[in-house]
Amino acid sequence: MDGTITKEGLVPEKFRVFSRTDVGKRRKRNEDSLGVIARHGIFVVADGMGGVDGGDFSSRKVVEMIATAFENLDPTQLSYAEKLDLLEETVNLSSAEIHKEAGIRGICGMGTTVVLMCFDTVTLREACIMHVGDSRVYLFRNRDLHALTTDHSMAAESGLSDSAMIPIFMAGVITRAVGVRDTVAVDRTPVSVRRGDKYVICSDGLYNMVRRPQMCSILQHDPIEPATELVNAANDAGGFDNITVILVEVLQGEDLDNASQMADTKP
Repeated sequence: MDGTITKEGLVPEKFRVFSRTDVGKRRKRNEDSLGVIARHGIFVVADGMGGVDGGDFSSRKVVEMIATAFENLDPTQLSYAEKLDLLEETVNLSSAEIHKEAGIRGICGMGTTVVLMCFDTVTLREACIMHVGDSRVYLFRNRDLHALTTDHSMAAESGLSDSAMIPIFMAGVITRAVGVRDTVAVDRTPVSVRRGDKYVICSDGLYNMVRRPQMCSILQHDPIEPATELVNAANDAGGFDNITVILVEVLQGEDLDNASQMADTKP
């Protein structure tokens, strides 16, 4: 599958990971990319834009640069905080590279979204989501699914929650992307991690086609290949865009019941 980078060196006792990227039913090329760098607990999805092959280049560039930054690093070489700083620095370096390439090609608006999760692989008690654009992370916990990211888009920033009320000119317009400028503001969202959590890291080609109740239903049934099931559902609904999904299930760490009990005993 084009646009896929996996540096497994897997930590199978800590995570169960499923990933899939698909061109969909309406597009001729796949401008999405994904990266799985499991031994560092890093999972990345990027959705490129820019036409011709600008979107392909942009999404692939940010994923490749993140993979390269960690390729020769032992997981014990960096603290969790240092790992997060390196990720943010690399996203900005990739923004400069993409912006430079856009100038060479004479393409206006070339860039990519990026959303990534980085886990503290030592304790598995916390993770950080970093994102630019409208690719998302969802958490499936206690048979419920909710988004952990807020889109950088005109629709989200308008405050309109009902998609039927969003003007056509706002639909799909993002307000922040990697590569549009030399640097980019990267949002960080800390997450408390629990054993059994499932995180869905995806491009808008998934959530625009598969609504939250259907995603929740698929995950509740615990299919053998959940990423494939989600992509198939998006294609069954029309597949209007490229579709990319990484599903990360946490196999170790603190379970939710124990965490709740500890919270109850705190003053």
